[in-house]
Amino acid sequence: MIKVNENIILKPISEKDTEFIIESRNEKDIYLTSFSNFPFYDFQHRKWLNNASNILDYVIYYNNEKSGRINISNIDFQNQKGEYGIFIIKKYRGLGIAFKASKTLIDFTFSNLNINKIYLKVFSDNIKAIRLYEKLGFEKEGVLKKEIYKNGEFKDVIIMAIFKEKWMKENENSI
Repeated sequence: MIKVNENIILKPISEKDTEFIIESRNEKDIYLTSFSNFPFYDFQHRKWLNNASNILDYVIYYNNEKSGRINISNIDFQNQKGEYGIFIIKKYRGLGIAFKASKTLIDFTFSNLNINKIYLKVFSDNIKAIRLYEKLGFEKEGVLKKEIYKNGEFKDVIIMAIFKEKWMKENENSI
């Protein structure tokens, strides 16, 4: 468990979170901004959970209610990098949860693991997410043109990243 503040706690994901994850990932606005296919089923989540490795994966609790999920996945210790992902369910958006939880998990990752780079992928039309990532310090590394076919169209995918040195310098007194 990682305590972000008095209201926000990150708890490691477990089998008992399956229903929450399935319901959330099948919400239209989450599905449309994610890279997974719709619908997402419980057996898929359980299979993934049983085979998960090299991942920090948490359910975000806000005032003791499940409000989202955050993770650093695809951790590659040889190349010292991992992939960031997050979603917040609609009811809890606009409360600063994503920013605070992200800041805490990124700081935890850089402070406790031999990781030099955290990267992410985001659809180019997901402006709110891109703003969050920029606020956290992520910078655009490139664009994969017409990379994913989703909702009847090909979508561009932006790759963004932040490096440990920059993060530690800019956040040394903020956590």
